[in-house]
Amino acid sequence: MFSGYLSVSPACRRCGLDFETIRSDDAPPYFTIAIVGHLMVAALLLTEQLAAPPSWVELAIFLPLTLALTLALLPFVKGAVMGVIWTTKRPD
Repeated sequence: MFSGYLSVSPACRRCGLDFETIRSDDAPPYFTIAIVGHLMVAALLLTEQLAAPPSWVELAIFLPLTLALTLALLPFVKGAVMGVIWTTKRPD
């Protein structure tokens, strides 16, 4: 489905499905931010309750973790959104 990190191929190599008509636009980043935000807030609250480390330690751990998790999940969420759009699209 993807020809690069987030760039979509014009069509499927196997079945020839046109991917250019399936536009996900801003939905994948929105959903990714919501997922990662919920995970990171829960992790930060749990860390604060259990260990109460200094702020610089939390920043040193959770900022890179947030960035890595966001970049790792974004292509999967974009693929899922495009799949949902394709399955719910009504024939013209």
